[in-house]
Amino acid sequence: MKFFLHFAKHLKSFLFYPFQTTNWFIKDLKKDFFLKNKISKHKFIWCAGLPKSGTTLIEGVFDCLPYVRLDSSILRIYDSRNLDHGHGISDEMFSNIPDNKFTFLKTHTHYSKKYENIAIKKNTKIIISVRDLRDMLISRYFHIKSDQKHWLHKKLIKLDFTEGFLKSLKEKSSPSSEDPLTYYYFWIKNWLLEGKKKNYLILWFEDYKKEPLKYINKILEYTDNKNFSAEEIYSKMKNKRKINNLSQGLKNYGRSKSTFRKGAVGEWYELFDEKISRYFYKNIPGDIKDIEFDN
Repeated sequence: MKFFLHFAKHLKSFLFYPFQTTNWFIKDLKKDFFLKNKISKHKFIWCAGLPKSGTTLIEGVFDCLPYVRLDSSILRIYDSRNLDHGHGISDEMFSNIPDNKFTFLKTHTHYSKKYENIAIKKNTKIIISVRDLRDMLISRYFHIKSDQKHWLHKKLIKLDFTEGFLKSLKEKSSPSSEDPLTYYYFWIKNWLLEGKKKNYLILWFEDYKKEPLKYINKILEYTDNKNFSAEEIYSKMKNKRKINNLSQGLKNYGRSKSTFRKGAVGEWYELFDEKISRYFYKNIPGDIKDIEFDN
């Protein structure tokens, strides 16, 4: 079944977007067969990224390296069925990763020992992407307003910023779910604790905004791809990023689809009014200092 679904997905992609799909296929083919000797010993890289924390940027870096995306290439089988969480991973998903080819996967997976063990069994190099929770939640709010398919879109689209933003903090996707403020607080806290203990690469969106070349070099060093140039990668990424409008990016397809929003560092200083601040700090489940960006 998984092979049928895989080829059906890419056949549909080719029928509706033949030029893009063919280009992606050729690019991935070149990576697998012509660039495989130019990179490191680390075959599989998994980025567990907080939503709205710059994971699109990280994908952009790996698109400039000889790694093929697990979730969007005809050359890789991606089995995302039967997950225990919408952003989870599974043994089935990772079992399809080839041992002798270079592969990259980005998900928004929260920390659990089960997920970590799945990755460790595959000899995975783990990257964690995080951001200040307050700025992340603001970006999430604007994403919801732009994405008409989001389950919360219709509930807040007509509200002003304060009421809409507060609603985005309170509404749950299901009765058994945690509220977003609680879920994302522990998303950051738990991954930071484990990442620091085990020397995973922790990337802060704030660092990218401050020193993008240093940020990219951290990725190259951690994945043993130091023979690539951070300057060249940054230049390619800037040239490719023609879409700064989130609404427009969501209308694209496949790898062209983007949830990137030109986020600012410290945007919450301007947008958190007294009502928002009061609710946020009263309901946050722990000390904000435990998950803050360390300058």
